[in-house]
Amino acid sequence: MYELIREAIIAMKLLPGAAISEKEICEALGTSRTPLREAIIQLASESLVVVRPSGGTFVNLIVVHEVLDGQVTRDTLEKRLVQLAARRFTPAATSQFEISLFQQKMAAEKRDIDEFFALDNSFHRLICESSGFPSAWRTIHSATGQLDRIRRYALPKGDHFLDSLKEHTEIFHHLRNRDEDAAVAAFQAHIDSLFHEVDLISQLDPDMVSAATHISITDIR
Repeated sequence: MYELIREAIIAMKLLPGAAISEKEICEALGTSRTPLREAIIQLASESLVVVRPSGGTFVNLIVVHEVLDGQVTRDTLEKRLVQLAARRFTPAATSQFEISLFQQKMAAEKRDIDEFFALDNSFHRLICESSGFPSAWRTIHSATGQLDRIRRYALPKGDHFLDSLKEHTEIFHHLRNRDEDAAVAAFQAHIDSLFHEVDLISQLDPDMVSAATHISITDIR
């Protein structure tokens, strides 16, 4: 339940500001309100939904400061995991990354947003596994809901499919060579695209963003 609603929010199938109807969701999924309410509590803790005291649950707007919270998690925790993944990289992991990149290439060619975004996350989960700390993915996943909406929104704009694939390929190349510094630098360049993506959604769909504003790398470094 939680993952289904979360994915719908990330994919903008439930738009920022939209009301969440417990009755409609329960009827559509054939479930009771108890698991739905548990999912809403978890989603509210990630700031993906807001429960108003006056009544009603709504999809939260994209809050720039909370997007930056997710970016800081990636900029610290995930970057450290990239370094460890390069240090500990084994030949056995090579085929998993190669399969992931091939699948991403196929999804990019089809411009399949849902598939590519899922594969993008799987690639980053592989990095966590290669680092020796696979459970760290749960921390990253739960901290980056606001960020993920912007990442996914930007995919069909311009050449983001191909840009992401190229950046992932470069990260893998350095991981395989066990070049910690180069892997970290490639990862940093990859996640820094966020700043352009926040500007993009603020310009194209300002109603989706709370306090739409320009942000820069200096805001978190």
